[in-house]
Amino acid sequence: MPLPEALAPTVLRPVAYGADDASAAFRTLAAPVTVTRSLSLADLGFNEPIVLGSFDARREFFLPVPVGVSLIDPAIDFTGHYLRVDGGKTTLLLSVDGFPVAGRAPSVDAGAVSVFLGVDGSPRKSGFLRLGTAWSSVLEGDYCGDERAIGNNFTIDQTTRFTYSFQSTGIDTLLVAWSALPAHPVVLIGGRKLGQDAYDAAWRLVLALERLGKSPHIQPFPSVGETISLSDLSLPEPLAKLPSFAALKASGPHKIASQGELGALIVLGRIDADLAVADPSLMSAMAAALSAIEQEAVAAGAGDAFSEWRKAAASLGEAVPPQEIALRRFAARPVIAIGTQAASKASALFDVFWRQIMVARSLGVEAATLPQDHGDFVALTGLSHAPASFDVVARGEWTVNFAIGAGALQGSSPKELLIDIAAAPGASESSPVASVFLNGYLLASRRLNANGKPERLAATIPAYALAPINMLQVQIQRQPSSDRCRETPQPFPVSILPSSAIRLGPPLAGRGFLSLREQLGGEAELILPRAYLEDAPGTLGNVARIANAAGLSPSHAGLILVSGEAAAAAPQHPFLAMDVAPPQTVSSLQVVRGDGRLVIPSQPDRPLLDVSGLDRLAVIEVARSDQAAGLLFHRVGSSAPRIEKPFLLRHGDIAILTDQGVAAEFDRRDPGAVLPPQDNIPQTGVDALIQNPREWAVPVALGTGFLFLILLFAARRARRRAAEREN
Repeated sequence: MPLPEALAPTVLRPVAYGADDASAAFRTLAAPVTVTRSLSLADLGFNEPIVLGSFDARREFFLPVPVGVSLIDPAIDFTGHYLRVDGGKTTLLLSVDGFPVAGRAPSVDAGAVSVFLGVDGSPRKSGFLRLGTAWSSVLEGDYCGDERAIGNNFTIDQTTRFTYSFQSTGIDTLLVAWSALPAHPVVLIGGRKLGQDAYDAAWRLVLALERLGKSPHIQPFPSVGETISLSDLSLPEPLAKLPSFAALKASGPHKIASQGELGALIVLGRIDADLAVADPSLMSAMAAALSAIEQEAVAAGAGDAFSEWRKAAASLGEAVPPQEIALRRFAARPVIAIGTQAASKASALFDVFWRQIMVARSLGVEAATLPQDHGDFVALTGLSHAPASFDVVARGEWTVNFAIGAGALQGSSPKELLIDIAAAPGASESSPVASVFLNGYLLASRRLNANGKPERLAATIPAYALAPINMLQVQIQRQPSSDRCRETPQPFPVSILPSSAIRLGPPLAGRGFLSLREQLGGEAELILPRAYLEDAPGTLGNVARIANAAGLSPSHAGLILVSGEAAAAAPQHPFLAMDVAPPQTVSSLQVVRGDGRLVIPSQPDRPLLDVSGLDRLAVIEVARSDQAAGLLFHRVGSSAPRIEKPFLLRHGDIAILTDQGVAAEFDRRDPGAVLPPQDNIPQTGVDALIQNPREWAVPVALGTGFLFLILLFAARRARRRAAEREN
């Protein structure tokens, strides 16, 4: 079953066979292929345009490429638009891997910029190509005046696209194959109906891909009787004489009539896969399809050529041991095949910590977990691809992303950020200012001494600033100096030191989504109705995305399947139950699926919401059994929403979901509340004096005593002067 056109990879094959030579056609199809990848900034998670403001703004983007593989015709189609209503001099400079490659100097008030950048195709050991952008806006006149110009800015479109190709022969290890995955990898499963082991492996694999920033597409292996599209099918003329290939000549919708036609689709590369859950059902289905087409090849005198093709281009059909992860070929393209018992270790093995050891074509995986930090700190510099040192003219930024339920953060909560900074002195007498932002919230800011020595900036992390995936930004601002306009401002270096860390502490107290997420990151239970296995393509996406939002770990969570809608036993660990009612777990919601009715109570005699006729809607709530707390997922109506993108469960304990993600989120005890008061915010003024008596009692007592002494001294002096006048 082919992918949607936007997700389908481009595969180029050489043509070198005669019109009547089926053997030559099979040998041509066995030859290495050229695979083309294309990804935009939106595919990397930039869902909105990126605005560069101020008079000197810079931004770098890390574009993934296969590790150590030569690129063919790599190019960047850079698009954006600018405003220049404040006049002055404006400059856009683009760089690749730190080297300037193109620039523009807009001279009108507004316009669009489109730059096509040819890129060096040399292998990159880091697995990334760096696209740098710099926007400069300087007003006419003296630089020592006010240079703020809010009307001069440049906006980078998220449609900016990076395209490249590579030879499939360059993908020779699991490490390289993982780095070569597209932004929307295709996960091949055995069919629409899966066994328990295959389904368990599939949801873990899809969740692991989601955690690592991919948007996987689930592709079931087609079966006889299914209808597929044959548009744009390239059919070699010699193979058209074989019956199964001849049946595929007509363009448009086509109903698969035989195992031979399935084999022909495999040979022609019409069944897509970047990863595969290598369970016995998939292996047997592929073996039956290829055996059927082999009989036709033998009858046409091309049996030996087909055997050569099968060995070189269809090794995915070979059995994969349950504990193994292997690099295979599928229609000559590289595919990562994952055994059913190896999927739980895949997320750890493909994490940045272990990824570099995968320099083999197959690995038996008995155990793979991320090392747990038994101390109280997690280093920040290991989580970021950004250079630790950068130059700052007016403002510079260092960014790192981290998940609160992954790796060393499992079972604990981030409590404090410790940012160690070393800044060189600048020409200005004004000290540079360092500011720390977490998910857009300013947590701390201070002036730096800027003497080249390490300085620490500590910031307490409030609960409201945390999200499942967190973006930490450290901004450095300098005051440019130009010595009464006789000098050109120069950048001075700043470093974020390796000792920068997150201090961990006990899990968040409370009963909302965020506190429960930390519990679900360890040993937990995923409870599903067994009916989900009957429609794997229709349920796996929702399971993985909701598990990701809930914080389940693909390595530590266990799968429990339930017949019907009632679990046999109460959960013993933090749980996520989808369309299942665990015993001893009381729901505060009323869901009637037949009527599409949802009732959310607010007071005993008055509901907060009572609506019927709903469909493609779901609600998630925090619930508790006698043994553990967890999340209940209720489908409202006849069908659940098809959630296409990852979403976040932030604050509150009830969330309503649609196809677009979270539609509403609130706390059932206080639906109108936005955020609870934060206990660790220091108070000032009269409120601080009233609510923190221990902080002012001693100073006030000392001040009162000192004032009493002054008054006593003044009274004695007054009496002495009065006595002197009387004498």
